[in-house]
Amino acid sequence: MLIGPFDGRKKTSRCQACSTSHLKCSGQAPCTNCQRRQLACTFASASKVSSQIILVERGERTTPATFKSSKPTRRKQTSASRGPAVSSPSRLTDDKLSFLYYFDVFAGRNSFTGKKTWLVNQVKQLSELHACSYLMDAMLSLGAIQAVKLNAPDAPPRNECLAIALEYYSKSILGLREMIDNMKSRTEDDGLRDTVLWATLFLGLFELINDETGDGWQQHMTHGTAKALEASGPSMCRSGPSRKFFVQARIFEVSRSILGNESTFLTQPEWMELTRGMWTGEHGDEWHPLDSLLDIMVMVSRLRVRAAAFIDGQEKCPDGEPTLEAQAICSDAFILREALSSWYASYAQATAQADTPSLDSEDASMLLSRIFFAAISIYLSGIFDYEIPHWHRVGLVPPTLEQATIQTHTNTILGLSNLALDTTNLSPLLFLFPLRIAGARSRTQWQRDWIMKLIGRIGSGFAVASAISAQLSHVWQMYSTGSRRYLPT
Repeated sequence: MLIGPFDGRKKTSRCQACSTSHLKCSGQAPCTNCQRRQLACTFASASKVSSQIILVERGERTTPATFKSSKPTRRKQTSASRGPAVSSPSRLTDDKLSFLYYFDVFAGRNSFTGKKTWLVNQVKQLSELHACSYLMDAMLSLGAIQAVKLNAPDAPPRNECLAIALEYYSKSILGLREMIDNMKSRTEDDGLRDTVLWATLFLGLFELINDETGDGWQQHMTHGTAKALEASGPSMCRSGPSRKFFVQARIFEVSRSILGNESTFLTQPEWMELTRGMWTGEHGDEWHPLDSLLDIMVMVSRLRVRAAAFIDGQEKCPDGEPTLEAQAICSDAFILREALSSWYASYAQATAQADTPSLDSEDASMLLSRIFFAAISIYLSGIFDYEIPHWHRVGLVPPTLEQATIQTHTNTILGLSNLALDTTNLSPLLFLFPLRIAGARSRTQWQRDWIMKLIGRIGSGFAVASAISAQLSHVWQMYSTGSRRYLPT
């Protein structure tokens, strides 16, 4: 089984063109999409993909007896000690507090809302209260890998530290699956459900740090965090630890749905009602304009799925009459464009016009909001202008943006992302989505160089940035050959 704890599917592969365009691939060579689009159809080699995936066999736990012993001395690595060192069980115990410290460091450097740092102490208490070793192991895996990234002087040698991180990761996966199996046969405990949610999120973050393909994170997010949240239901997220988790994790689910051009459970009426009512009463002071923007972004992602279904129908029946659904899609697009304009005028315009933006902790969330606004504005236009002949064929004129406006948004994303990376504790992961959108619309070499520089900075902490670099390189190559019509947004 693959690493997502709720994942019961077999892994499927897509050709490079379909992967870059976020399209479903038929799997044969050449695939249906590449034949229709007259593109070269190539598949990644199996060895390259498989080397990025960590498989954990059920029931094969690593125990003290299976460890290769090594002296727990703190020594510098030399050319004679650069092999795949494996830690002893005593080292795992000795360094536990150190790895928890570096987990705190990771949390402090990766805010996902800009409002506050993560709820580190509450999560630790949650793990201790329910004696959830899998949640603690997930935190320790992040702490150990953070120590590696920082070349921490008080941590084990690099190879040994990597082995420890993978050991904690593997133990967390096995413990989490065992807990999920047990929960199916008994009445679910709300506290245990919260530990499952946090563990899946932390394991997904571990994948983003280590896996260049992003496949592992997709498995954890799609078949772990998202399914666990959906199974919990919106009523559980109205208060308490589940609510705090939802506030942190929602931005991941929104970004995932947009980057993958996929649907999300957040568009279901009961979840939309939850987000609209979350910032009333005792939680009113926690509201930020970013929360309203995320609601709009969710609706845009749903519109993308509907538009794709319409295009698919047009290609199967090109002489068909315009449908009520097509007209509704365009009408909803105008409503969303107006909603974005109203949001900007109400919350961001004054900040954008300021000569010197303030950079205190409260402004980090607004900085992120302005970046996301520029990205989703481009994305909404891209739903239509990459496939504009289909809409013109049925006599509809969707709300696309002029090229000059798109370039203004692109430059805004670049400038503000650079500022945020320099001055805030916002997680670098948050900028991969807008940089991916900006990269697809960059037209000059200086823009592309700047994008690659920013992605390179993110890649120093999160290996998944390499996947975005590869996608953009492919997009720019397509532009150079004149294949512009089907480029992804």
